[in-house]
Amino acid sequence: MRHLTAAFLCALVASFCAAVVLRALITNADSFILIGGIGALFFAYRCWAEVRQAWPAFTRHLAHRRAMRRAAPLVRINLPKEDVQ
Repeated sequence: MRHLTAAFLCALVASFCAAVVLRALITNADSFILIGGIGALFFAYRCWAEVRQAWPAFTRHLAHRRAMRRAAPLVRINLPKEDVQ
């Protein structure tokens, strides 16, 4: 599931930046509010862009895995047909 790794990391950093903004609001650390807000917005946008780019490949990969699970067991083994009896 490597397709959505970058989006997950962007979501993680965006969440961290949002937590910094929340903590800065509580402690009146005004210098961190702007930095954290810009970081949260930027990484949230990058998360959305990465998901939109990677989603088609991710769904194709899931469809391929679903087809492999539903296939007959001998279909998964790439043997020539004359060997299968």
